[in-house]
Amino acid sequence: LAQARAQASPKSPCAPTFEIERSAAMVAGKGSTHDSSQQQFPTWLKAISEVIVTELLAGRLVAASAILDGMAEKRKVVSGKAFFHALIHACARAGNPRGAGWCLERLIRAGVTPNRVTYNSLIDACAKVGDLSAAAQWWQHMVARGLQPNGISYNTMINACAQARDTQQVELWMQRMESNGFLPCIVTYSTVIDAFAKTGDMDKSEMWFGRMQQAGVQPDEVIYNSLINSCARSGKPGKAEFWATQMRERGFRADTRTYNSLINACAQAGEPERAEGWFRRMLEDRSAIDQITFGSLIHACAKIGNIERAEYWFQQMSEHGFRPNLVCFNTLLHAYANEGDAAAAHDRYIALTRARLRPSAVTFNCMVRAMAKAGDTEAVEDWLCEMIKQNFMPDKITSLTLQRALPMGKSQEKASTRAFALIKEAFVRIGNQQKMQQWLNDEMARTGLSGGGSSHELCLARGDHPQKAHHQGQHAQPQNCIAQQSLQEHMKVPPHMKQQQKQQQQQQQQQQQQQ
Repeated sequence: LAQARAQASPKSPCAPTFEIERSAAMVAGKGSTHDSSQQQFPTWLKAISEVIVTELLAGRLVAASAILDGMAEKRKVVSGKAFFHALIHACARAGNPRGAGWCLERLIRAGVTPNRVTYNSLIDACAKVGDLSAAAQWWQHMVARGLQPNGISYNTMINACAQARDTQQVELWMQRMESNGFLPCIVTYSTVIDAFAKTGDMDKSEMWFGRMQQAGVQPDEVIYNSLINSCARSGKPGKAEFWATQMRERGFRADTRTYNSLINACAQAGEPERAEGWFRRMLEDRSAIDQITFGSLIHACAKIGNIERAEYWFQQMSEHGFRPNLVCFNTLLHAYANEGDAAAAHDRYIALTRARLRPSAVTFNCMVRAMAKAGDTEAVEDWLCEMIKQNFMPDKITSLTLQRALPMGKSQEKASTRAFALIKEAFVRIGNQQKMQQWLNDEMARTGLSGGGSSHELCLARGDHPQKAHHQGQHAQPQNCIAQQSLQEHMKVPPHMKQQQKQQQQQQQQQQQQQ
């Protein structure tokens, strides 16, 4: 036990606050045939169970097996169903289906027969991570053992579909539940309504709300918040406010989630004044504001191009003690990119790196767009290179960004050719042939380039340079070597550092002119 505890760091984020009796009682309350609610585990067993769960959540299955095997060698064999159910339940709550499956294997090896509660917890572990395929496999295992699913089983499967954002399967499992004689409860309807809310399907959310009322199930504040959220994702502030009013009339108090959804609804509709009005109502109601609140306000202003007001809320976010996340930075970068303000976008990128946030593909696409809108082709190539160096592959959005932002006339074919050439040149500058070939294959599959692309595009895809083909003379090799060395030196400097150098040079030139 001491060796196991030494391996499991007590400061690890995976270490749970695990109470074996409480977990066993919760499992028993879900229909276990084993009366574990009165089970009292000795202190040594509770300590070992904590270490086992820590190992499982950290993915160290061999270490967890060693602990149980060591217990068996000392004849401290744990064969109780409550013990293994508590371990499975802990893995399920943490969203660790692999660890839960290991617990089932050890349970069977210990001579314990799994029951319906066992499989419900295994399905729940898969539901937490949205692994619908694995959840369906455990369902089949349960049925194959002759165990009949209950209402909790169906609720858990519906939740697995909801977490996987598969609303079609949500409705199919709902129909299957009703056809097998199980009445949906408030948990069922709440899961279904929330599933459609998260996909922004307001009509379906309201339809299932109506069916819930017809079934005589009374809504709670969770369901009202889901309806408001569905309206927010659809950009319907009027409907969101309607459901907020209905919620208040039913005696439920608006909380942080309610106000955040209302502010987000206004942001999606491009109505910052309306969003700020709900923020004031939120303060008057003394509801807790959080990072999401300010993120929605920043988005509301940035969406209509009011960058000054977006920067104001960005500053307010920091003053209220909240650290801006990557989404907030990307929102501002997108706004500056739309305006073609390359300098401001560059400054925000510097602030992002100083905040120790890792840029995403969205970040680099925004920077590429900002430079392209500003007409700085060299900077566009630099940022494309940096994007690839940071292990982000240029995608369809990158290509469309270049086509729409660069001034290339009215010809769409010329625009796509230029975008293709820029991305291809970035790979050449990086010198990563494997990534370039992968991107070329993806691009050809997406656009059908191999079948009917222009001669220039096909030439680029093969790695040729038609404009430079006639320079393949005797003196071409030394010149290419010199150019390649210069290019490598150039690529050592990140694009944001080169932008700073440009700004410094411009300031020096201005000072010299003034003198």
